[in-house]
Amino acid sequence: MATDDASHASEIGAGEWHVSLGGVRRRLYVAGPRDAPWIWYDGAAYRPEVIDPLTAVRVRRREATGDLAAPMPATVRAIQVTAGDAVMRGQTLVVLEAMKMELPLKAPANGTVVSVACRVGELVQPGVPLVVIE
Repeated sequence: MATDDASHASEIGAGEWHVSLGGVRRRLYVAGPRDAPWIWYDGAAYRPEVIDPLTAVRVRRREATGDLAAPMPATVRAIQVTAGDAVMRGQTLVVLEAMKMELPLKAPANGTVVSVACRVGELVQPGVPLVVIE
């Protein structure tokens, strides 16, 4: 949804924000402690490095690694690939649920699924590889 060209953010609920960047309004979700939050935006998870929790946040660049992991503790709701499947960057591979939100985990790069290390209904932890892409 287009708005003005100003960039701004406003909290609309617990952990839920509307962010306007370059005139485009998007929704993002934030979870975790203030000094080490997880940010879920446009199908990707980010872990900011907090320099000074009162004044500055610097976001680490997202890297296209071969492992796809949960950004926060979550429950696996759907698995849309199996080992051997070819995947395209941005394709949803696993759908998680956390804090009453659906979190689609998307392929960080084109490749082939080497393994899937989760199952529907399983509670998964952040940083633990769920899908390995080669």
